[in-house]
Amino acid sequence: MKNIKSIFNCLTISLFLFVFAACESDWDDHTKIDNNIRGESLMQVISSNSETSVFASILQKTGYDQLLKDDKMLTVFAPVNSALTSVDMNDNDALLNLVKNHIAYASYTVENGSFATSKIQMVNSKYTTVNGLQINGASLDTEAGKYNISAANGILHFMNGVISTQKNIWEYLQAQPNNLQAEFIHSMDKLVMDMNKSVQIGVDPSGRPLYDTVWINQNLLLDAFPINDESQDLTFALLPNEVVTRIEAKYAKYFARPIQTEQDSLVRAQLIGDCVLAPVLINADGRYASIDGVLVDISTAKITETYTASNGLVYKLSDADVKIYENKVKTIFIEAEDFNSIFTDNRDAWSKRAKTTMSGGYDILMNGFVTYVSKSIDNPLDSAVITSINGFEYQSLSSPDANNGYWVRSNNCYIQFNPTINSIAYKLYWSAYDDFLKHSDGTSIANLKNHEPIKFSQKMLLSLPDQPVVTRGADAKITNNFSATSAFASNRITAGVQEEKQLYRCLLSKVTADDGLFVLSKNYQYTSEDDFFNHFTGSDALGDKETIISPTYGKATVLVANTTEYKGNYAGMLFLDYIKLVPVVDPND
Repeated sequence: MKNIKSIFNCLTISLFLFVFAACESDWDDHTKIDNNIRGESLMQVISSNSETSVFASILQKTGYDQLLKDDKMLTVFAPVNSALTSVDMNDNDALLNLVKNHIAYASYTVENGSFATSKIQMVNSKYTTVNGLQINGASLDTEAGKYNISAANGILHFMNGVISTQKNIWEYLQAQPNNLQAEFIHSMDKLVMDMNKSVQIGVDPSGRPLYDTVWINQNLLLDAFPINDESQDLTFALLPNEVVTRIEAKYAKYFARPIQTEQDSLVRAQLIGDCVLAPVLINADGRYASIDGVLVDISTAKITETYTASNGLVYKLSDADVKIYENKVKTIFIEAEDFNSIFTDNRDAWSKRAKTTMSGGYDILMNGFVTYVSKSIDNPLDSAVITSINGFEYQSLSSPDANNGYWVRSNNCYIQFNPTINSIAYKLYWSAYDDFLKHSDGTSIANLKNHEPIKFSQKMLLSLPDQPVVTRGADAKITNNFSATSAFASNRITAGVQEEKQLYRCLLSKVTADDGLFVLSKNYQYTSEDDFFNHFTGSDALGDKETIISPTYGKATVLVANTTEYKGNYAGMLFLDYIKLVPVVDPND
């Protein structure tokens, strides 16, 4: 038994050694690693090989031989001598550019017949495109022992060609003569002081600091659309000048500014931004999205040249277009919870409520009293009663208490938003949901066993770009609303009903005591819901009964406020889920 076990162990060891030897042989064949050079640096390996002697000389001329001698892990793509016959050995700048485009930090090896990456970043920060065993079109030498060569500080590959240095998108654009897009981007260059690198070297006679100043170039357009960033992957639509001016003429209507030169710059910046597309290969006619989501209409028949840049693709086009309707000019959707500020005499009166049924998962509530005329459903001829309704259910309080501190006591409390709008007419919508059960089930009103659901109202005040900002004063009065005689409101919001409502311009009360409070005019008969509005029926430069027109592009101020019908402590609640500003644009534009 002992002899059998010994024989088995010997056979097992022999089999293991055989398999190990076979695997090692296969690995050597696969990786082409010369074990004898693992203790040598990359520079030593390149210098000792007759096929890379020219590249070794270039490394020494440029000083990059030192980099290849230290302990940094590198990958070197060394062109063989025959690939360097046309290189000018006296052009130091060209030699330096060549070297830096053939060395990469980290290790890149061939596995299963190709590199396991689509891009390699060289020490010049340029990204090269890898396709199988080609790098920017230059082919790897696949002869045994000429790739995947392991040295002490990295990997060496022989190349049968020189890896071309690709321009990035911005460098390519700058090489285009008399191009309006490139010239405008360049005009945005500005030298600014780099405070982190500048060194204070003293003070002047006035006590102001003196610096050994380091200046850097800043370009806000390139910051926003980084076509100069080597780490990006983008696509750019390069347009001829006549197409640029044609599209800009369309844009001008929607991006009006008080000063013409300011408007011209804005419009051109907008168009250039729309030409910076998300990374895409354009191989079919279609609408291609910019990184800001604007769709550009491109036909493959209009592509005159395609350039593969180090950070993406450039398509040189003979024509293209950008539609305006719900594309360049879109509906503005504002979630109530994304407010810029609020005003109230009591912060505790405001609540951001998590509601799964609401847009964005939240809405905004402001507690307050509402005075409402309610009728019995059982007997509509019953006398109406006036009741005070509030949002205290959210605070788990069974009844309002003047001392509990959870409701507003002043007029024109508001929630503020600052959307950027185009120079065009807008229709206004909002959604507000009074979901308090006892506002709709009849249990909260004394003297009535069954009543119609409570309805409440709220208003919208606005100021437009380049106009004085709409403001609530300490006396609760409103100044700088777009109109002194009207404000926007929707039909009353019915408790228990979740719906979107359009807003209309409503005339303000002409009662002297209401001056400045922007209380809406109303018909106390209430024979129909529309009686509440007394709609604005005229028209002026700022719109009509259902639109507001912004003369210029820019930031507006929107206030959603209470105090629509009553004043004093009966200022009203606010409920808001979202606001929509729908631009009035011809669908064919």
